[in-house]
Amino acid sequence: MRNAMIYVHHEPLAHLFLTYGISASDLLNSQQKIPSHLLLLPPINEQEQIDPHTWFNIINGRDQVREFLRSKEGQTRCWLDYARPRFLQELTPNEIAELLYLGHVKTHLSSPFYYKLQNELVYLPLRNGMVNMYLRHEALFEAFLAAAINKYLRRIANEQPFWLRLRQQHFSPLSDEAYTQLFPLMEDGVLFDFRNVRFSREQIRIPLLEPSNRFIPDNAFPDNAVRKLGKLVLMRQKNQWQMVPTETAKKA
Repeated sequence: MRNAMIYVHHEPLAHLFLTYGISASDLLNSQQKIPSHLLLLPPINEQEQIDPHTWFNIINGRDQVREFLRSKEGQTRCWLDYARPRFLQELTPNEIAELLYLGHVKTHLSSPFYYKLQNELVYLPLRNGMVNMYLRHEALFEAFLAAAINKYLRRIANEQPFWLRLRQQHFSPLSDEAYTQLFPLMEDGVLFDFRNVRFSREQIRIPLLEPSNRFIPDNAFPDNAVRKLGKLVLMRQKNQWQMVPTETAKKA
């Protein structure tokens, strides 16, 4: 699968995850509570509902939010959640200006988490296919990552020879133990390389790499441009995940 990669770079002070291969629709498969209200940052679509105080597009209702997150627009628009419609009326002109900056520059001017909005997630897609994702509670990212990993595995499993498939194969979510090992590595950037995933009857092995330079989607990564961190391994009979670091990664 061309472009079958997930990339994550974590900036803990900003609660920011720069990602590739993780989409808004993965929120629907993460078993997390779906927001009831979304505030869409400009450009404004005059055919959609507009909040009269901020003049931003809004989406209200979980069914409507689900439909939006499944759509192409949900992957390409900048948005954040908010807790109550009346909270929008409390935003000051300066806070509205900060939201305009957030949607235009795709990064924060001040904290992207607003007390008045009680927002948990900010989703800012970039032109190169990557996404700046701010999470008030960083622990939620584990569920998003697990959903994205399983998405790729389901696609790749359908391409495997029949003898490598398990009937009605169910891929368990990424284990807490494996994620705990992965999490500190994300500060330097981790590439999950599904292009070179290996299936056997016993295991599925996903190479984990750290690009030596800035990650750019669609770029080739020769051996001398990456550091091998290890493999994320699914033991197929037990349906359990584990991370197996390389010897050099253990020593670093």
